[in-house]
Amino acid sequence: MKIESNSYKQILKATSLFGGVQSITILVSILKTKAAALLIGVSGLGIFGVLMSTLNFIQALTRCGIDVTAVKEIASSEKDEQPKLAKLVGTIVLITGVIGALVILVSSPVLSLLAFSDASYISFFVIVSIAVLFNQLATGNIVILQGLRSLKRLAKVIAFSSVLSLIPTIAIYYFFEEKGIPWVIVTTAAISFFVSSYYIKQLKLRRFKFSLGQLKETSKTLLKPGIYLSLASIMTMAIGYILQIYVANTGGVDEVGLYNAGFALIHSYVAVFFSALSKDFFPRLSEVSQDSHMVNKTVNEQAYMLLLLITPLIIIFLALKPYIVTLLYSKDFLPIIGMITFGILSTAFKSVSWSMGFILLAKGDSKLYFITELVSQLALLTLVIVGYQFYGLTGIGIGFLVYHILDLMFIKWIVTKTYRFKFNLTFNRLFFVCLFQFIIMVSLFYMENNFVKYIIMILVILFSMCFTFYKLNTHFGLLDRLKRGS
Repeated sequence: MKIESNSYKQILKATSLFGGVQSITILVSILKTKAAALLIGVSGLGIFGVLMSTLNFIQALTRCGIDVTAVKEIASSEKDEQPKLAKLVGTIVLITGVIGALVILVSSPVLSLLAFSDASYISFFVIVSIAVLFNQLATGNIVILQGLRSLKRLAKVIAFSSVLSLIPTIAIYYFFEEKGIPWVIVTTAAISFFVSSYYIKQLKLRRFKFSLGQLKETSKTLLKPGIYLSLASIMTMAIGYILQIYVANTGGVDEVGLYNAGFALIHSYVAVFFSALSKDFFPRLSEVSQDSHMVNKTVNEQAYMLLLLITPLIIIFLALKPYIVTLLYSKDFLPIIGMITFGILSTAFKSVSWSMGFILLAKGDSKLYFITELVSQLALLTLVIVGYQFYGLTGIGIGFLVYHILDLMFIKWIVTKTYRFKFNLTFNRLFFVCLFQFIIMVSLFYMENNFVKYIIMILVILFSMCFTFYKLNTHFGLLDRLKRGS
């Protein structure tokens, strides 16, 4: 039995840690979504989605990439300097949070007209402006925990923030229905801030006094490379916003509600893996960013493990998707079946391209990162709109799938040309085995004999689960660990 490097252990440890946390947050998200579907309906989910897109866009505009640059700076700095840097980061996010809140507050009339074509939602945007400040402050706390690699505290912040927001969310929807939507957003943001502040205090960081000059210097260090990251985030949010507005104007609020429901289902189903990717992998990759060999090795192992773990979940999702939609939402949401079928397949390719994309961030090459995001997001916008025009919601899923396949090829070309990155034979073999499973599952959608279809589905599920277990045992000694544990 071949037991690989400690990197696999670290990946599995982080994935299991955030996997447990994400299981809680997914359950809470399911309950929230179910409550929203019953209490505010499809149109309410559409309004919620538009408000959240606006919120995310303004935050991307005013955050200036601090959520990325600060993690890199803290993780790569000397331990003696980390507490001082954490204090400075906290001050900077407070300033940017206030700016973001004021932007939404002042522009609320324009935002209401842009998003809903009337002025009846101005008060919604005024209320949501409060959430911008809370979200920015919470982000600052999370950045500090992430940069200091305090993963257990970070996991607790995510879990408790999610759980504590459940009852208020249901209560607000129950008593206020659609009028309570912006208050749900504010309450969720406030809870995240107070919970994260509690765990920041547990770090007992030394108090530091800093001058205005030090604040300016740190701001320059964080914001200068963060400008391109901010532009990339703004562009990503803008594309998402444009897509929602396009669907809303073309198919109506109900259609955008279905779109958001489908997108949320796909994201929440695999969120554990992308959570571990961003929370643990990025600071870990930043620490070795100057060593090309270690960067290559770290990314290969991360992409390998992500694809290995995510594949059986995608296979199971494809087999059970109608039941999952009915259980989590209602029969009214069954029109999203086509969208989530192709959308969930796209997450496999996304897991690989994201793993490579973090190389640019860890290297601090924010300008190149912006260029790649610009090209990618324009391709995404084009493919999704074309897909929607021809095949409706199903076309959106097809657009996402084609986009992520092309994006994987594009990112691979960029990192190979710039950093001489390459996938090893171990990853390549795994990739084609997983791809073969996906092709079989998609082919089954067009099989008319249901008995044969379900038999083959069961066989593919069993193969996928057994294959993943076999590989985990090969690289991690999983069977021996289970025996010792018993």
